[in-house]
Amino acid sequence: MTSGPHLPKNDFVAAPDPRTGRRKLFREEIWLKVRVPLLLAVFFVLGVTSVLLYTADRRQTRQSALLVTPEQAEALRLKSLQLEAAFEKIRQERFDLREEDIALLEGALRAQEEHISARQSIGTDNARQQTLRRRLHLIRGERLRHDSDEAEAKALIVVKADEPAAIQLLRRAIACELEIEQKWEFSGLAEPGRRARLDTRLRRLESGPLWQRGRDLEATAEKLFTAGRFAEAATTFNQAIECETEFLARYRDVRNTEFGRSDKLAERRETAISGEVWNGVKAQRAKAEGFEQTGDWPAATRAWQAAVDAFAKLLTDFPRSAFADRTQEALISTRFNYARFHGEIVALRTRRDGMRAALRARRADEAIRLADELVLEARRLADANTGVFLPEDVERRELEYLAGNAAVVRGLLEGVDRNLLPIPGTQVRLYRTEIPQGVYASVMGTNPSSVRREANPVESVTYAEATTFAVRVGWLLGASARLPTVAEFTAAAGDLTKAVEPRQAWGAENTDGASARAVASAAGNPFGFHDLLGNVEEWTMAATDDLRAPAVGGSVATLLGKGLPSRSAFKREKSRTLGFRIVIE
Repeated sequence: MTSGPHLPKNDFVAAPDPRTGRRKLFREEIWLKVRVPLLLAVFFVLGVTSVLLYTADRRQTRQSALLVTPEQAEALRLKSLQLEAAFEKIRQERFDLREEDIALLEGALRAQEEHISARQSIGTDNARQQTLRRRLHLIRGERLRHDSDEAEAKALIVVKADEPAAIQLLRRAIACELEIEQKWEFSGLAEPGRRARLDTRLRRLESGPLWQRGRDLEATAEKLFTAGRFAEAATTFNQAIECETEFLARYRDVRNTEFGRSDKLAERRETAISGEVWNGVKAQRAKAEGFEQTGDWPAATRAWQAAVDAFAKLLTDFPRSAFADRTQEALISTRFNYARFHGEIVALRTRRDGMRAALRARRADEAIRLADELVLEARRLADANTGVFLPEDVERRELEYLAGNAAVVRGLLEGVDRNLLPIPGTQVRLYRTEIPQGVYASVMGTNPSSVRREANPVESVTYAEATTFAVRVGWLLGASARLPTVAEFTAAAGDLTKAVEPRQAWGAENTDGASARAVASAAGNPFGFHDLLGNVEEWTMAATDDLRAPAVGGSVATLLGKGLPSRSAFKREKSRTLGFRIVIE
């Protein structure tokens, strides 16, 4: 006997179940059978709905038409004709129509409209309806236009005395224009441009109080600011800004405003807010200046430091404030540094006075050594922003000149006293000759003369060039140097009541009248001075703001006799017969 059926092999693969795809195939067959009838049914429903909607109005009209009989429709037409005839009769009798007269035309139009609606008429009946409508709209429009013109004319009359009344009149005129546009459009009288013009006039008047309020608030804020009530001023400036903002939003197109006014008010507001901080800066500044007056420079330095810190806070927190002025910042910083370096500044000036004393004592080497040391110190203090010894300052220019012209210092100091003689009756000394070209070139570094000879007097110099030379000679000598006055020149010339001797003066009688001679080539006068008369004219002192200065002494072109030749020359004049000499005080 066998033990039963054998077990299947391990690689046995089961056959697919034939029922698996049968359900899916069944659904697809059903869809193919029903889709065409379903689509036809949907199209049918849509078509019926469209027909019903399209004919709804006609069906309603037909139903309403069934409510009015032909006799009633004819009665409406006759009523319209009767009302129109009554209106025409009144129209022939008077041109000034009353409201009840216009009501006849409105009744005729209404009856005609009802007649047309009842009969569903077209053609001549509709043309009559349009004629009646145009006539009614025209009459109503003309009356409204008349009222509009009248209101505008009154507004233009009363506007100067009573703006609120003018505003109400313009509003009435605009309302009339709107009614013409919206209700009586068949009148042909609608003018959008006119309405826009009236609206502009109205809004310009309406903007007046707001415009004025903004200006009043600004004026009040400025008064509060001037009185030092900064918090109240800031609040009032803020209200003015709100007015300006509202004005720009509502009325910018009808009234001009100040350009950038909002920004200006914002800056003024920030200035007012920063007022207390600025008061703190001023308080520290006043304390520092008080300490300076008492000579307490350490305390002044601390106060100036506090002022610098307060101003830095002002610049950081309120950059748009009018108080946030960089010029003020620079000034406070300079004063602070001046206080910090005050001891060194005083020491430098003391040593500078010692340098001048050495120059007056003719100790050239000592003076040059001091000048070299002092110019370096002056540059350092200028770079430290102390406000002193700046390149354009006279002190700095003096030191720079002496440090850079050591050879001139030695050369001038060695023999200058031989050329300086006292003026009788004065405490000053005058150069005994005109300034020679060689000396001028050494001091100034240039020779402007038209005919260049080292020993000849310098000429072709302006008044300003002559005074500049005098200043530099004063630096070199450690003393004050200047041009002589006419009185000093006259005193040095001696007795002018007598004719000058030819040997003491080069004039037109003993020269070619054009070429100057070497200095001191003519004999000196009793006081030892040469060429005070003749050779070249000489500049003398004049007021700083004068355009002219005296040119005295005459020249080789002058006929010399008694007295002192003199003329008034423009300070800018340059002449080949015009030079100068100097006085040392």
